[in-house]
Amino acid sequence: MGGYGSGRPASGSPTTDGLLFLDVRFLRRAGYLRPSPASSWYTLSWSRGGHPNGTITLIVPPTDEAYPDHVRLSYRTQAPGQSDWTEVSERVAIETTPCHYGGERPWLLCPRCGSRRAVLFSVGGSFRCRACHRAVYASTRETEDDRVTRRADTLQRRLGGQRSGSVFDAGPKPTGMHRATYRRICDELEDLDLRTLSAFVARFGKYEKRLGELEDASLDNLARLL
Repeated sequence: MGGYGSGRPASGSPTTDGLLFLDVRFLRRAGYLRPSPASSWYTLSWSRGGHPNGTITLIVPPTDEAYPDHVRLSYRTQAPGQSDWTEVSERVAIETTPCHYGGERPWLLCPRCGSRRAVLFSVGGSFRCRACHRAVYASTRETEDDRVTRRADTLQRRLGGQRSGSVFDAGPKPTGMHRATYRRICDELEDLDLRTLSAFVARFGKYEKRLGELEDASLDNLARLL
């Protein structure tokens, strides 16, 4: 059984990007929720920056229905600054709703508020919904420059490269990628590059104007003194 450290930041709300999460859509696609006559045990692991970031054991009870009525999470958690580990075994209920074209869709029920959720996040060693943890999406704290850079980085990773300095360089077409797709990504990178340049010019103009105002005010004050 693995463990991890988890805690709320010293101030402000946590952002979802830095949290461990449990996604019912992944569990369904991976086949972890399929009917089984016996209990099934799975290991779920997360990594960040290429390094292990957390591991838990997912226990699925036997069922002959389309989905089990719950899963159990088993793991250890360590509070920041503490050396002791706490064993956690938590039941997370599952509820289904009918799909428009037949079948059912599973949902995780938040252990705190009972709301249906596709994703539960871990803060302080507890998996709860985003609202209960008061977690916010990182994108809500991004500036326009942040969003442009993040989008450019995403596109360049699709092309197998990364940003060089402040230039959004597309690089050569990856093997197997359709030329139309490659051209579309290149056009979007070019547009992002122009947006970045325009934003820089606009900021530079504001700084230049403000500097001129300060210089004029300094000259006026100097004239009054004389």
